[in-house]
This record gives sequence, C-alpha cells and structure tokens, in this order.
Amino acid sequence: MAKNKPKTDTSNEFEAMRKQEKSAASVNSTKEPKKAKKSSVKKNSDKPNLFKRMLKGIKGVFSELKKVTWPKGKEVGSSTAVVLVVVVLFFVVLFVIDYVLGGIMGLVTTGEWTKVFT
Repeated sequence: MAKNKPKTDTSNEFEAMRKQEKSAASVNSTKEPKKAKKSSVKKNSDKPNLFKRMLKGIKGVFSELKKVTWPKGKEVGSSTAVVLVVVVLFFVVLFVIDYVLGGIMGLVTTGEWTKVFT
C-alpha cells in the first residue's frame, strides 16, 4: 500500500513567511534614524549662468583637442591610399557578382546572356 502524503497548504506557509519578514523589517526600521528628505526645489544660485557653463564646456573641448596626437602628412596619405584601394577592390568584386547574376537572370528569363555595355 502506498502512503498518501498529506497535502500541505503552501499559501499558508507563504503568508506566514511574509508576516515574519514584515515584522522583522518593522523592527529594523524603527532602530534606524530617519533621513531628512531633500527638497525637490533647486535654487537658481546653485548653478552658474548658462553662458558661463557653455564657455566652460567649449574650453574643455579645446583643452582635449590639444592632447590629441595628430598624424603626420605621410601617415594620412598612406591611410588614404589604403582606403581607396579597398574601395576599388570592393567595387570590382561587387560589379562582377552583379554582372554574373544579371547574366544568369537573363538566361533564365529570355534565354540570352544580358549585355551590360551595349
């Protein structure tokens, strides 16, 4: 014979645990000193003038630009050449792919290879 386990009501256990947590929290909260709330109203005298803040930001930008190490002319020229070569290579590869796929599409639809330059 199999023993039947008695059904336990988990909702009652859950409620008991919640009550214990609430009582523990209320005990701990009374021991802590209450913090003063910060006023939500800010005084205008706390912030400097808008134009002074903008000027300070612009000065910060210029000071950061002075820290930048700028590349020399030869480095810029070589980097530009590398970029141009890569762009041309991608152009050629994509043109060939487009030409082949367009020709295949022409063979499927009309039965002739599509001519691009005529």
